[in-house]
Amino acid sequence: MIFHSTYRKSGFTLIELIVVIAILATLVGIAAPAFYNHLKAGDVTKCRTQLEQISKLGVKYSQDMAHKALLPTSGMDDDEDTKTVNESDGWWISIAPELDSTVYPRSEKGKMKLSTIFHCPGDMRVNVGSDSVMMADEKSVSYVSWTDASEDRDNPNSCIRTTARQNLDTLPWLSDGNPVKGQSVTDLATFRKMVMPALERHDSTIVVAYASGAIKAVKVEDDENVDAEVLFKRIAPSLANKKATEEDSEDSEDEEDEDSEEE
Repeated sequence: MIFHSTYRKSGFTLIELIVVIAILATLVGIAAPAFYNHLKAGDVTKCRTQLEQISKLGVKYSQDMAHKALLPTSGMDDDEDTKTVNESDGWWISIAPELDSTVYPRSEKGKMKLSTIFHCPGDMRVNVGSDSVMMADEKSVSYVSWTDASEDRDNPNSCIRTTARQNLDTLPWLSDGNPVKGQSVTDLATFRKMVMPALERHDSTIVVAYASGAIKAVKVEDDENVDAEVLFKRIAPSLANKKATEEDSEDSEDEEDEDSEEE
């Protein structure tokens, strides 16, 4: 009697292997954007948490009698608390003494060490490493200061006065950005230079800490075509309106001067 074997050699055929690869590629294509968005959302959450921590340091700073009711900005004049450092370099130099983890004053190569809460996780300009502290400068610090010159009209980079008669919920103190030595965001031009580049971080979202302590994440749907002036007004409506009023007032004064000269 002859027996016919029904044994079949195990393994995938080429067609089956191609089908499996195609299915896996499709699943990866579906999952990758969701995973990427998850990471970006995590960056926004961490950035927001960091600014909440820094805002609390700002409250401590403003409660000190040496600078009562003031929030520090970049470019401000030195005071008694910061004789050993150049306070105009950045707002973080003024905040540093409020941090227990800060090595203060400057420790290495003319720079001070700060907690990594001052570095946004979406800021890829420099790798700060995994340590809890970093060397602070314009590239490692990821937040820029804003000011409305409420303390000193002659100094556009003066502190923000938290007792000013305005809506502090619409006046930014700090936001995502690329710091420039000795400068704060005071108008549309400085907004373009320091804040707009940060749109490439965490899914085109700018996180802002306001003078009132409120933290907001401002989402921009299309960062390639975003209008800087529109975004400036969204983030800082009171500052934008104030600038517009000042410009209208200056234009009126110029027109009056011209009329007087003609007469």
